Amino acid sequence: MGEDGKAGADLSEQAIAWLVALDCGTADDRTFHAWRDADPRHAAAFAQAATAWRRTADPRLLPLLGQHEAPEPELASEIAKPILSRRTAVGGGLAALLAFGGAGAYMAWPRRAYAMTAVGEQRTLRLPDGSHAMLNTDTRVSWRFADRRDFWIEQGEAALFVRETERAFRLYGVDFDAHLDGGRFDIRLAGRGGQLMVLAGQAVATYRGALAGTIGAGSALTMNNGVTRVAALGSDAIGAATAWQSGRIVFNGMPLDRALAEFNRYLPDKIVLGQRDLGATLLGGEFRVDDPDTFLLALREAFDIDHRRQGDHILLFRGR
Repeated sequence: MGEDGKAGADLSEQAIAWLVALDCGTADDRTFHAWRDADPRHAAAFAQAATAWRRTADPRLLPLLGQHEAPEPELASEIAKPILSRRTAVGGGLAALLAFGGAGAYMAWPRRAYAMTAVGEQRTLRLPDGSHAMLNTDTRVSWRFADRRDFWIEQGEAALFVRETERAFRLYGVDFDAHLDGGRFDIRLAGRGGQLMVLAGQAVATYRGALAGTIGAGSALTMNNGVTRVAALGSDAIGAATAWQSGRIVFNGMPLDRALAEFNRYLPDKIVLGQRDLGATLLGGEFRVDDPDTFLLALREAFDIDHRRQGDHILLFRGR
């Protein structure tokens, strides 16, 4: 192969790599735009790869990838803007096709809409089908509704109020996906695990490619370090897990170190232990997520645990 041919092949490989990264959500937008705009040949290679994929896409992947437009803005309140899709299964499928067919096996990606909350912020979305999603603090979600309803949670916690329709509602998270019937659900991510709680309706979940179970109303699927468990929840546990939806946080005999981890989800300035042994202190009570001062006052009055500001955090220590 001549130098021109080799250079062209290299550009095609770069374009394909960018398409995979964009689809999987691992690409940095600024870096991509800088690469694309640095040379007209880059933009041409990228466009050719996407066009070739559209013409020759494997039909078995189309249900996964979709070829539908993003929802119109008037169909969903709080829509920010569409983003490129990111789904591990799609990325794997694309990589396999590339290994087989190279640039001729690419298609322009479908678009999603997305929304997010900052630390301490909560917001409610009306989705295109009339379902609702309430986002807790520091949460990012995206969705694409067409022949079916696909909803992704990328970080944080969300309450879903799913309207019953003929179209399937699929929830996707890190390492798992679930088919949701009409009903109420709470999904929270924590590292590579998390919890899917069913308050009304039913969910059938898959974790890392294997069936994790059917979750009925009043039960939750817990995912942690590759292990899954479906168990019924008591009313106290459900109340504590859903208290955030009314701006509250509930501690039912929770150790202080865990309680701080919960409260700090809502606080820009974190509360930290100045003495490690304080972490075993068992707490009870109910507090507003936006009112850490009342929580700190309760620690002082009930447990003689005082506090002082130190830089950008609040330090707890045993009172004198």
